[in-house]
Formats: sequence, C-alpha cells, structure tokens
Amino acid sequence: MRKKEYIHTHALLREVARDLIETETMSVETLSAYDALGTGPSCIHKSKEHHHEAILTLTSAIEPCLTEKSRERHEQSMTRQR
Repeated sequence: MRKKEYIHTHALLREVARDLIETETMSVETLSAYDALGTGPSCIHKSKEHHHEAILTLTSAIEPCLTEKSRERHEQSMTRQR
C-alpha cells in the first residue's frame, strides 16, 4: 500500500475505535499501547511504517471487542429461537 492508503486506513480504524469507546464496547485503556506510539491519523509527517504499526496495534485492540460483541449477538439470537 501507499502511504496515503495507510493513513486513510489508520483514520478509519481510529473512528471504529472511537465508536466502540462511545458505545462502551471498549474501554479507553484498551488503546494505551496505541496511544504510546504517538502516531495518529493526522500525523502525515510520520513514515508509512509508523502508520503500519499503528494500524496493527489498533486492530489488535479492536478485534477482541468485536469478537466478543459478535459472540453476544449470536447467543442472544440463539436464546430467542428457543
């Protein structure tokens, strides 16, 4: 990917994380490793590698929250079918 695409993906994932925090699906503390990187989507002066690392860190934080939420929805739908 080009740097521009990394920055765009980074921005999208940051919005997903923000939404998960707002809906209380994920705690702010979950992003501590991401925050420690010091690379936000608006840091266009940072290298492509910095944005790549931020993307990987964000996905590592987001994925368990989405998996848990999906599992809960599945269990609720199974309960309704009974």
